Amino acid sequence: MRLVSRDVSKKGTHHIDYQLKKMNEETEQLLAELERIVVERQDWLFRFAYMRIGIREDAEDVVQEVLLNVFRRMQEKMHVESVEQYVIRSISNACNDYFRRKPLRMVPLDKAEEVPVHEGDRQIHEEFVRVNKLLDALPQEQSEIVRLKCYDDLTFKQIAELQDIPEATAKSRYRYAIMHIQQMLKKKGE
Repeated sequence: MRLVSRDVSKKGTHHIDYQLKKMNEETEQLLAELERIVVERQDWLFRFAYMRIGIREDAEDVVQEVLLNVFRRMQEKMHVESVEQYVIRSISNACNDYFRRKPLRMVPLDKAEEVPVHEGDRQIHEEFVRVNKLLDALPQEQSEIVRLKCYDDLTFKQIAELQDIPEATAKSRYRYAIMHIQQMLKKKGE
């Protein structure tokens, strides 16, 4: 005995086909957006990771691993509001995980200049050392806001979304961080 007529089951099949086609189109759009991000923002994404990790090869590995994971998830029909925000948040999380997984090789800040650096990376490494001396003296939540705002050129709205905090909190943390940095620079200049 059939409970569903042929006409109803055909309509159901058409509806399922339509839904699958729609999902495939959405996935293709997301993958195209990911490809655009890689092409247009690859250097920025690397710098984003490098300014948190400080080691070229490890930063490249983190970015590559995140992009590969995002690609795989999108093929599995994962839905995200903003692919770019998702990639940035994933890289930020991967950088945090990097320090949890990898035993730290502690180098005192005054010896950081002696760490071997590829010649092509010298300028970014020197900048990394200078800035991290200042940012390491701040609370972590403030230093991350400064990195996101100054190095990564994100708006406070983007930072708030990325950090999952209110926009006003992002602004106040940034303001307090800048005040502390100015105080440190004044003391250093005296």
